[in-house]
Amino acid sequence: MGLMSEDMECCVCLQSYSRREKIPRMLHCKHTVCGLCLQAMSRHQSGLLTVCCPLCRWITCTEPSLTLPGSLWVNTEIWDQILDTQQEEEEEEEEEQWKEANRQTQTTTPYTWSPSRHCGLRLKLQNFLRRMKHNVL
Repeated sequence: MGLMSEDMECCVCLQSYSRREKIPRMLHCKHTVCGLCLQAMSRHQSGLLTVCCPLCRWITCTEPSLTLPGSLWVNTEIWDQILDTQQEEEEEEEEEQWKEANRQTQTTTPYTWSPSRHCGLRLKLQNFLRRMKHNVL
C-alpha cells in the first residue's frame, strides 16, 4: 500500500521530503516532520532539547548534546518511497529528453534508443559478463 502524496511532504513547510535536505524524521508521537523544520522548531528547555509536534502538540525531548534531527529515527516508509519517486521522475525525464531529441532530428534509424531498452541491454550485458567470468575461472 503506497503513501498518499500529502504523506510525502512535510506538514510544516509543505515541501516534499528528500534524502539530502528534507529528511523525514519521526517524533516520539510517530508524526513525521523534515529535519530542517525540526531544527527551526526546537527549543532548549530545562537542560533538554525539545520540540512540540505541530499536529498533536506532543513534546519530544532529547539530550542537548545531540541535534534533534540527528537523534530521531528516519521514517523508513517515506524514505523508501522517496527513492521510488525519484527513480520514476528521472526515468520520465530521460524519456521526455529522448522524445524531444527524436522530434528534433526527425531521422529514421533502424534502432531507436529508449531508457527502458537501455536498462535491459545493460542488465543483459552484466549477466553475460558474469557468465563469461565464471567460465574463464
